[in-house]
Amino acid sequence: MYKSALLFVNGEPPRQFPEQLDKYDVIACTDGAYSNYLNRTPIIPQFIIGDLDSISEQESNPQIQIIHTPDQNRTDFEKALIYLANLGIKQFDIYGATGRASDHFLGNLSVALRYYRDLDLTFYDNYCRFFFVIPPLTIDNVKDKIISFIPLTRVDKINVTGVEYPLINADLTLNGFVSLRNKANQDLITINFSHGDLVVFIAL
Repeated sequence: MYKSALLFVNGEPPRQFPEQLDKYDVIACTDGAYSNYLNRTPIIPQFIIGDLDSISEQESNPQIQIIHTPDQNRTDFEKALIYLANLGIKQFDIYGATGRASDHFLGNLSVALRYYRDLDLTFYDNYCRFFFVIPPLTIDNVKDKIISFIPLTRVDKINVTGVEYPLINADLTLNGFVSLRNKANQDLITINFSHGDLVVFIAL
């Protein structure tokens, strides 16, 4: 079983925070997430990671370890992933990656695109969860949920079953065909394709 982390980044704060905190090996956040919303919750992260443009070491709770990562060539989200991966973390539930500034959301997707083959990254916001797919993949407990299949690069020969509009040997591209606002009509869906980078969005 991989070690797991709950990671908060500085986007739109969650309206509902995870309740089962003890299932995570590590709870961490970027400094912007801590100063903008997490410090007003009962959740105490073990690590605050970032360039510290939002907090100082003196402002932090003494229970928290401050990790100063000043490299301006990487975002705080990417630096947090790297730091935690070096601690042996492989599975991440990530909150706060969307909302507020759209360029930050696209930047977070760009970071995830570089790391998803090595790290298991699932994002949660106030509307959906989303993740990159390594095929073949089966997803359960999704009947009646709205599901979108968005290619970040060309996705070749995709097959999706268990949805209202199945995909059969389809090619998806951002400037062409995508499967937006599809709907699961079964509890279990399957996804397979030959090549590409696909993000699946599942409405909450």
